[in-house]
Amino acid sequence: MPTENEIRVMKLLTATDLSPSAAAEAIVEWGNEAVTVVCEAALGQYPGLRLKVRTNAAALLGWIDHPQATEAIDLLIQDSSPDLAVRAIRAAGRKKDDRFVSRLGEMLERPETTPILAAEAVRALVSIGSARAQSAVGNYEAANPRTVPHRASRAVADVLEKRSAR
Repeated sequence: MPTENEIRVMKLLTATDLSPSAAAEAIVEWGNEAVTVVCEAALGQYPGLRLKVRTNAAALLGWIDHPQATEAIDLLIQDSSPDLAVRAIRAAGRKKDDRFVSRLGEMLERPETTPILAAEAVRALVSIGSARAQSAVGNYEAANPRTVPHRASRAVADVLEKRSAR
């Protein structure tokens, strides 16, 4: 039998008329258990949960100021589902937390990373903006496309060009 918080959070994760900031505010107001439900939903701990609900939960983590949300984002950045990984990478950029720099930098070093995930990782690192994040982007910008093929993609080039134009 679902708890009251599970029911409330699941309703919120399927709502279409609520801004992310308002949803995050409500969840934080409901307390730690509600934050746990969002994290568990994003991580796929509820059997039968639709991917859309999981991606909504992952995206919402970027708006929730709570250590558990940060931990969940860190795990989801590496998720096998590109949809979830993209939402987690964007959440990391939204949080502007230097703790994500290593994980995002490692992602950019892997040749098997998809161009979309690489572009999102660069965007998140630019958003984080710390010296470590800037260094990771600089290292990636100098990377050989033969070693990391996604470096040569148009999606990545567009993000790097926009960064340089700032």
